[in-house]
Amino acid sequence: MDESEPTTGERHPDFYKEWERLPLLNHYEQERIRGLNPLLIDEFFCRVPRELSYPIRFFFAKARKYFVRYYTDMKVLYKKYKFPTMKRRIFFGMAKECHTVLLANDWTGALEIYQKLLAYDSEMFQRDPNMYFGLGLVYLHFKQWRPAIEAFSRVLYCSPTGRIALESKLRLGMCYMEIEDYHRCLNLFDHALNDLEESKFMPRIVIKFNIALCHENNEQLETAEAEYRKLQSDVDDIFEKSHDQHIEPETTDLLLRLRAACLRQLGWINYRRTYRDEANRPEYMKKALDFLNQSNQMDPRDGQTYYYLGRVYGEQELGPGLAHAAFVNYRQSIDKCEKNADTWCSIGALYLRKSQPMDALQAFISSVELNPNLTAAWTDLGELYERNTQYQDALDCFRKALESDPVSPECIKTRVNCLEKVDSLTCPPRPPGHVIPGTFDLTIPSLKDSYVQPIPLELRTRQDAQYAEGEVMYDNAFWDLWEDLKTVEFEVSEQIMNSQLEARPMEELEIDVLQLLRANEESLVKAEREVLECLETTEVLWKVRENLHEARDRLVGAFSKHTQMRHNYFFQEKVIEAVVPEVCREMPRVTVEMIDHLRDHGHLIENPRCYPYPFLPKVVFNELPDSYSLLSEIFVSLDVPGSEIKQMIAKRAFHNNTTYVPIFDEFAKLPELPKGPAKPIATDEDVKTALEKNERHPFMMKTPILTVENRKEASSMELQRYLDNSTVACVRGLTGCLRLDLSMFSTRAVMEIDPNQEIEVRTQYHFAPETNCNHARQETWKCISDKSYTTLARYGQYQAESFRHTLRVEAEKIRRHGGNGGRGPSPKRMKLNRRAPSPPKELKKIKFGTNIDLSDEVKYGKHFSELSKLPAFCRLIAGSNLLSHLGHQIHGVNTVQLNMGVPGARISARQTPNHVALVNINIGPGDCEWFAVPYNYWGKMERLCEDRGIDFTQGIYWPIMEDLLKEGVPVHRFTQKSGDVVYVTGGTIYWMQTTGWSNNISWCVAPLNATQIRTSLLSYEWNKLRRVKSSIPMQLLCWQVAKNVKFTNQSTFAACKGVLIRSMAFLQIVHDYLTLNKKTIKVYPRGPAEASHFCRYCECEVFGILLVKEISNNFIVFCVYCAKSQGLEDFIALQQYTFDDLLAIYDNLKYVPAS
Repeated sequence: MDESEPTTGERHPDFYKEWERLPLLNHYEQERIRGLNPLLIDEFFCRVPRELSYPIRFFFAKARKYFVRYYTDMKVLYKKYKFPTMKRRIFFGMAKECHTVLLANDWTGALEIYQKLLAYDSEMFQRDPNMYFGLGLVYLHFKQWRPAIEAFSRVLYCSPTGRIALESKLRLGMCYMEIEDYHRCLNLFDHALNDLEESKFMPRIVIKFNIALCHENNEQLETAEAEYRKLQSDVDDIFEKSHDQHIEPETTDLLLRLRAACLRQLGWINYRRTYRDEANRPEYMKKALDFLNQSNQMDPRDGQTYYYLGRVYGEQELGPGLAHAAFVNYRQSIDKCEKNADTWCSIGALYLRKSQPMDALQAFISSVELNPNLTAAWTDLGELYERNTQYQDALDCFRKALESDPVSPECIKTRVNCLEKVDSLTCPPRPPGHVIPGTFDLTIPSLKDSYVQPIPLELRTRQDAQYAEGEVMYDNAFWDLWEDLKTVEFEVSEQIMNSQLEARPMEELEIDVLQLLRANEESLVKAEREVLECLETTEVLWKVRENLHEARDRLVGAFSKHTQMRHNYFFQEKVIEAVVPEVCREMPRVTVEMIDHLRDHGHLIENPRCYPYPFLPKVVFNELPDSYSLLSEIFVSLDVPGSEIKQMIAKRAFHNNTTYVPIFDEFAKLPELPKGPAKPIATDEDVKTALEKNERHPFMMKTPILTVENRKEASSMELQRYLDNSTVACVRGLTGCLRLDLSMFSTRAVMEIDPNQEIEVRTQYHFAPETNCNHARQETWKCISDKSYTTLARYGQYQAESFRHTLRVEAEKIRRHGGNGGRGPSPKRMKLNRRAPSPPKELKKIKFGTNIDLSDEVKYGKHFSELSKLPAFCRLIAGSNLLSHLGHQIHGVNTVQLNMGVPGARISARQTPNHVALVNINIGPGDCEWFAVPYNYWGKMERLCEDRGIDFTQGIYWPIMEDLLKEGVPVHRFTQKSGDVVYVTGGTIYWMQTTGWSNNISWCVAPLNATQIRTSLLSYEWNKLRRVKSSIPMQLLCWQVAKNVKFTNQSTFAACKGVLIRSMAFLQIVHDYLTLNKKTIKVYPRGPAEASHFCRYCECEVFGILLVKEISNNFIVFCVYCAKSQGLEDFIALQQYTFDDLLAIYDNLKYVPAS
């Protein structure tokens, strides 16, 4: 076989036709093909794909040929026989092809096939963790961070342990670092660091460096410095131990680079401290310089170190030597890493200090060419123009800086406001040759003309060439690899030929089972039909092989001299299916006992009509379920006794037990968001007609405003049902007819109780309710809401002062306009405007006191007594409120929170914790403007947020009304007056803005119905997928409710009972797993009012059995999956509930029909 590199002529497109026959494989290649999967990417990854060795690329081309032939032939058979097993085998073949394309570093080709496979069969795609892992690798390669996060999160949800989980955690941590979500990034890196296995992609020593870097980027400089020093010590220890053992040169180089990187970052940390501590600036500068010089001596290849050295030299008093040293280091940095925008920006700043405006201009333009979102470059460029009195160009630059979300926007906005005023004045042009003091003696090219200066032009030319080269590589993705390789010569030694295994015929037992099943086909249940289809598929494939044998014999007889052809056909018919080992999953395991039962009674299983499973039991199960979900399908009846569940699980612990069948699906399917209504509320034609007639927009929904006039109406079941079935509703008169004293929640009353209570304050900007803007006054969903803390007394003073200031302003308006007050159009008329009002030229900053905790029963006991007057459906504590049964407080969920607002204060868009309902009462005196989107548009809202780079679950955003209406999302909008109660149904997306000075109190309630339980369970599992901690522990909640409540509703009973079955079965599996691994389980009863426990790493609820590990003198709880990945040796197992207690609760749970 000729495996030399093809010549240039042979690479010419269409020079060779696609292989018409399958190439030969030796034993090694057969085994490699069978084991191809994305986890091998570290072995085959190549930064320049065309530099991958030719024999490896040649092997991948052969492998792909086999997979394409396999699923192509299977498609022909499926078209004829329509067996579902054949369709699944097509998927397996395409999946193997996809992994091959990925490992060959053909990223565009892999992306195309992965997406095609996802559309072909999404359920099978998610059942194979390699699929989402491979897709995540492709997104990561193209730096699509959020799609990569989605893919790797799905891998971890379905496969929380093992090698693939470790690799996913590391790459997921990288993605979170890129989008600056350092909490989740640190969590994942810490988890990977303590894993039993070590990744070649990111060894433990590199993980430690990334952990330190996360702390540094998160402004935790002291923690980062400690981590860097600890890492230095670890590297030194490895070098000391290396005297006794051999270390690979690659490892030695990695350790040297890590040591140099630690010194570099320590130098940079000291440099950053010069801005925080001016008094000790010289000392920090000296330390920074020392560290950076040490780093540079240790690893002179690192361009980042040269950049940092340039910054340190450049920001000291500029003597001739220091300026030259700064330029030299910047030059070195550019040589090492030309694409660093920060370096060019710093060069420009240095030129500006040396009064070299043209050089500074070219450097700044080069910087923004490389990174158009670099705020510092635009700001410095604006200062350059401003200093030379070219105000329009300066204004454009400062506006660009604001668009890029600067760290300190207020200073830039002040300059923009000043320049806008200056620019509006008519100023004569500067006379030629006239020099204004403080400016340069020349006119700098305008912003538009500056892009054609020599240095930026040269830089852009080089960039364009690189982009073009990259586009060519992606557009022509491996045509020479997949189609136009050298002709394969099928000359093979007898040794290789004799090593090939003969194709296995159908066994006699399989033929007997097939005949018996066909004889009883009409009476078969679904599980038996699956066996029949698999055997029929095997029969069809064998017949194809038999036909090939006959064809081969005829060809051999006719062309006995052509050994190549004989060998090729002989090989093709035998190996084609052997390269796809996944097809073995298709054949259910049939035992001898089942076959005997089939002969005697016509069925493989006993009591087939009562058999609940769509499959036959497996012979071997993993120690733990692949994954665990409270939404998994249940395979037993809801009436199954608890003792029977325990007996069924007991069989699972014994390997090769043929009688065990799972109680629930031990592979957790991904939770799916609501898909929205099948039929839209209005068509485009309806919207167009409404706008032409100046009528209400069809997607502006009417919100029910209910008026309650007496206690009987307030407590009626009809009111409760109506509210539960609405998206959002406003109840007017409820607090009045129940005589609630809302003045107890006024600012003055709360301040008198505890004026020094710490509260959270959000600094925001005042906009019209319909819109939201960034610092550059451009519409955006991202909300500016900076968190800080103060005391109740201080915020009360701010709220009062804000009110007095507005009174003075209004009084001045009245005096100026002679009593008219300069009123604009009425609010009602404003709402009819088609477009939202434009943002104000000067953004007014406001403060919003939020999340004020009123849970202390000693301080706020009278307040709780007052709220107990409310009807049961919206009361904080009531039997019909699921949250009342938890047994402990969850702040902001089953406790009262107070919000203290001034006009324009906003509660950004959100859903309630785990999609329970929300009760909000406006204390007054001002009003509040509410917006809400129905629950079944959750999926669409999440997609709209993703399109704008916003985290739907944890992001801070304010949807723009116009965007929602264009996307066909219905919106409720209404005003909540003083004393009104707003009831938000579980899962509704809502946001609110105060239009006056008002306080609001709110808390969550969970109606005792099946819809609420199912909605909360979906949110619970969705949070687990997103690696977000759920506020409500759903397992504990369902057990507590089962203990305290008699169910009179069948669907509510079924929803709760299903959770109990999954929970108890999983708990028994965990108990058996720990016992088999010789872990002593200690009984440790849950204390009264003890908070629920969540895993430190994956942040899912840990119920029943806690795995506790001592870390830094603290006992930390982990789930069984995260504990397993670390090794169980250092863990203590604590059981909070005995199985007898759980069985008693389970067996006492009954459905009692209402009389």
